[in-house]
Amino acid sequence: VLRLRTAAEAAAHLDQAVPSGPPFDQPVPGPNFDDPDFDGPTFDGPDFDGRDFGGRDFDGLGGGWLVGLGYADDQTSLAFHDSLLRWRPGTGWWFETLGLPGREAAVRTALTRARNLLATAQAAPPTPSEPTRGGADPALFTTGLDPDVARDRYLAAVEAVTDGIHRGDYYQLNLCTRLSADLDRPAPEIFAAVADRLRPTYGVLLTRPGGAEALAGFSPELFLRLRDGEVVTAPIKGTAPRLPGETDSRLRSSTKDAAENIMITDLMRNDLSRVCRPGTVAVSSLLDLEAHPGVWHLVSTVTGRLRDGVGVGEVLAQTFPPGSVTGAPKDAARAAIALLEPESRGAYTGAVGFVSPYGGAELNVAIRTFELSGGRAELGVGGGITVDSVPAQEWAECLHKAAPLVAAAGRRLDPRLALPERPAVPADVLAAGVFESVLVQDGRPVRLDAHLARLDRSCRELFGQGLEPDLGRRVARLDLAGPTRQVLRVRVTPAGPGLRTDLELAPLGARVRHCTLVVASRPSWSWRHKWSRRAALLEAEREVGTTVGGPLVLPYFLSPGTDTVTETSRGNLVIQGPDAVWRTAPLDDDVLPGVTRREAVVALGDLGERVRVERVPQSGLRDARAAFTTSSLSGAVAVTAIDGHPLAVPPGLLDRLNLRLRVS
Repeated sequence: VLRLRTAAEAAAHLDQAVPSGPPFDQPVPGPNFDDPDFDGPTFDGPDFDGRDFGGRDFDGLGGGWLVGLGYADDQTSLAFHDSLLRWRPGTGWWFETLGLPGREAAVRTALTRARNLLATAQAAPPTPSEPTRGGADPALFTTGLDPDVARDRYLAAVEAVTDGIHRGDYYQLNLCTRLSADLDRPAPEIFAAVADRLRPTYGVLLTRPGGAEALAGFSPELFLRLRDGEVVTAPIKGTAPRLPGETDSRLRSSTKDAAENIMITDLMRNDLSRVCRPGTVAVSSLLDLEAHPGVWHLVSTVTGRLRDGVGVGEVLAQTFPPGSVTGAPKDAARAAIALLEPESRGAYTGAVGFVSPYGGAELNVAIRTFELSGGRAELGVGGGITVDSVPAQEWAECLHKAAPLVAAAGRRLDPRLALPERPAVPADVLAAGVFESVLVQDGRPVRLDAHLARLDRSCRELFGQGLEPDLGRRVARLDLAGPTRQVLRVRVTPAGPGLRTDLELAPLGARVRHCTLVVASRPSWSWRHKWSRRAALLEAEREVGTTVGGPLVLPYFLSPGTDTVTETSRGNLVIQGPDAVWRTAPLDDDVLPGVTRREAVVALGDLGERVRVERVPQSGLRDARAAFTTSSLSGAVAVTAIDGHPLAVPPGLLDRLNLRLRVS
């Protein structure tokens, strides 16, 4: 058994340590079958079927390197076995060996140990699954942080990733978090129970010497398969919840998930091209829909023929870690992951499998994996973030992926991890559809693409279909000449089996520069869509005394059941605390993902200001130094008072900010 610092060291060692001569690349003499004390590579009994060792026609593994490549340093191990116990569906357990000369006695000992292990496992009663450690509720899988804090950090990190995509740092990134719980059952028992329930495609159990640490993996994803000169990879990208009995999914029509999968498929195709013969790398299947426990996945398959002399070590050196759990470009994504994820990934998102002279090499992507140590289990979960990602949905996807494993292990997810449930949107609000208000300045629409992208995301989520393909051309054909400031309203309503899109152009007055805020209430259904029916918001404005022609007074809202500030009736809210840090609420169901908000947050950082996506309690408003709202039509609008508490107007900052926002 070798403990290595990095996966790169393991890759180099594999090519050096697997002999190129006998007995690895030609039939080898088996153990002495004439020995009356030796039953051969398989053995008789109620679960065994005796069969001769088959040389080149042998379709098993026989033995070889068991490989665990951790994503993090110091999480990589190699272990060589020249015999093994293997389950074959339909025929039960088999004992297999490489039949290395001079190893007959050791193989006899291994065979006896295998028999005893199975006899003990069949006779032993199951270990009680009740937790034995202390703590408030050790049966829950939760985070090391307060669940609300952990969730908000992930929402903020998703935003940071999409900002990086807009800047061109990368175009996809896999973002992860970690959950943990007490799980005191022996690792083999945990693995057997979960595997029996989930039937993983690429399940694996690794135990380190002494048994104090183990990795129990239930991965659905193939990282690499090498056999007879061919290499195969099958990246999974694209996930949706799956209800019991479902036979199909809208995941097929998700442009976000399809784009995510295609990007990573292209990355893996590029990785394989470094080790394959020119012209042999091909995408043999694209965007296949697969059902897995609790979720649907989109899976693509890439194949290639290896160049002469290329071994598994070189293939790993060019492809590890898997692109589906890093992002693209891989180096840029990995650098961002190191900054954005607060905890080490450990072995999670590495790869586990075998390298055998008979079976070739096969490694999974180490996802859906428990890392077990000292009666504690850690479970990494994550997902791919693209420019179209919705933070709240990405967090929900993490929990959907974790739920089947947690349940199979006899535990529960901490209910505080879930986003608070909101009432269903009223039918009349849904029927009225959604809209966008786009500033038209000097005859040109400002941030049109971003507005249409947000509208398209809402339509796909709410109505199951996106905007009409030629909507951008419809806007381009409009006569936008006229007053310096105009508003283009794009309204989409459900109409029978399709959607109706209306365009309306109207003049705008001078830009609003100041406002005051007063707390008010609004219904608690989801507000992350821009609803056309605004009666609830107008009622809130009447409640605080909003009038036409006078100083602008706007309502601001609190997250239901909490005292944390969300947004105003006409835009997002950014608040500067006594520590000079600007804060804006994370994008959950209570906050519209403002197009101008996103650009303003980035611009603040570019202007040397400190800014965080972080909640502000209502009590913290008394200590606020400054605040502004953001909207498409008015840009950054100074807030001069909140609930009567006066605020300073940052001299010159908002002017510079609005210049960046292209609002005048």
